[in-house]
Amino acid sequence: MPAIVIGAALALAACSTGGASSSPAASTASSSSAMASATAAATASPINYKVAFVVPGTLGDKGFFDSGEAGVVKAVNDLGITQKTLQASPSDPAQWLQNLQAVSDGSYNLVITGSTQQHDNLQQAATAHPDQKYVFFDDQVNLPNVLSIEYKQNEGSYVAGVLAGLVTTDTADFPLSKGNKTVGLVGGMDIPVINDFVVGFKAGALSVDPSINVIVSYAGSFSDPNKGYNLTKAMYDQGADIVFAVAGGTGLGVLKASSDQNKYSIGVDSDQNGLYPGHVLASMVKRVDNSLFDSIKAAIDGTAKWGQLIYYGLQNQGVGLIIDQKDVPQSVQDKITAATQKVASGAVTVPTALGS
Repeated sequence: MPAIVIGAALALAACSTGGASSSPAASTASSSSAMASATAAATASPINYKVAFVVPGTLGDKGFFDSGEAGVVKAVNDLGITQKTLQASPSDPAQWLQNLQAVSDGSYNLVITGSTQQHDNLQQAATAHPDQKYVFFDDQVNLPNVLSIEYKQNEGSYVAGVLAGLVTTDTADFPLSKGNKTVGLVGGMDIPVINDFVVGFKAGALSVDPSINVIVSYAGSFSDPNKGYNLTKAMYDQGADIVFAVAGGTGLGVLKASSDQNKYSIGVDSDQNGLYPGHVLASMVKRVDNSLFDSIKAAIDGTAKWGQLIYYGLQNQGVGLIIDQKDVPQSVQDKITAATQKVASGAVTVPTALGS
């Protein structure tokens, strides 16, 4: 299905790699362990550099962790590294920690893990293994052997909110919309990183029409698609014309509900538009793949900013909105591009739930 990626460059190649801005670090995580592991084969000339990717859950979410895996595999193919991925039960933080500890013995040049839920586990492992280098994405651990990455999901969510606002006020261009001036968002958990999506989404929708009602519900899980489905159906019953899924695997239920209820939705983290064509109008992507590839390359080159926090936002192609061109008319795409330019240039400052 045709799609356009709207980010700072406004027509980004879907697999481009951008630079990042940095600042001194601080902060918080969770845990890691193994149900499965995978090693990818290189197409570039092999180099003596080993990377372990510790997933606090499983691959197959068609979003956040799959995007991270794609970035690591790209480093296998383009840089020639050796890679191992360790997966774990999504509900077993002790297993996540076991996995982290298992690869922190010096056997790997670099250990990568991510998500707020993994903060405390990484804090423990990185403190116990000061000579091991770590990359931590989607949160911060303020230690000298950790490079932390955060994404300006509030900026990407603002653009998603603009789209949602246009959908719920424009029944001519969006025939499944009832013009109810009501939109929804299903979050995985009521935590700061998810609320950063929420405040950005609200700001974007209200920039279209300040009278728009934004319904927000939290599933309490990132791995319960049935809960996501039921929450979304309830939002449609309350008049929501479109719902934004910000809930990992739980969000797959949000997207399915949009198809079953003949409504609209917005995906997250990776391009999910093709899951339910005609219903998933766009996906707000965090370029986890780009950020991890960049970090691996920097670690190999000796330019990694250990002990610092790297930001990825609209300005450096760290987030963006992939729009389904078939179901979103050009006139609407133009409005979204204009909104994106204003944020990327600093003309619009998007609120954040993260404090800075």
